[in-house]
Amino acid sequence: MLKRWLLVLPAIALLAVALNTAFNLIRSEIWRYQTQDFLEFWQAETKADSNYKINQRDFDVTVNGIDKALNNAPFASELRVLKARVLELGFRHGLTPTQTAEPVDLTAWREAVLARPAWPYSWSAYAQARSQHSLIDPQFEAALVRADELGPWEQKVMENATILGRYYRGWLSEPVQQRLDDSSARLAQLYPWRAKQLYKQYP
Repeated sequence: MLKRWLLVLPAIALLAVALNTAFNLIRSEIWRYQTQDFLEFWQAETKADSNYKINQRDFDVTVNGIDKALNNAPFASELRVLKARVLELGFRHGLTPTQTAEPVDLTAWREAVLARPAWPYSWSAYAQARSQHSLIDPQFEAALVRADELGPWEQKVMENATILGRYYRGWLSEPVQQRLDDSSARLAQLYPWRAKQLYKQYP
């Protein structure tokens, strides 16, 4: 009988680990959903009203939520991208999480890129974030090039390349500018209506 129990114990241990992992994933998904909900609401409000201001308390709740999601699923690279998006939106509204004395920087974006280095969207968003911090430097250019290498036909990547390429024309090195212009041409080929909108917005 004892020998039989000794054989069963590893299976019980594996089952316990699997149940704990599943429970953590469920909790992480709940916090992720809350964070995504806040982020989408803020984006809709700021699009409808340029004077809309995010509430500090709501911002802190959202940052705390995405941190809890990451604590339960630290391997989920998409959660790091989501956290970076939340912090970046807060930065644009002059907000810093109250639980830290340090100013919001680009650490979250760098972590997101490193967690998922083959995802073009994280590189493209990282470049956009650097531009929001007025960092038009070699890292900014490298992020744009990497995004284009990984996702040359992805609509969001092409849109971002078009916006940044037109806005920072004259600030970029010639090879990078040419690459962004080529991306813009692909956007015009595949999504002409969207390209026209951006050309009008960023003449």
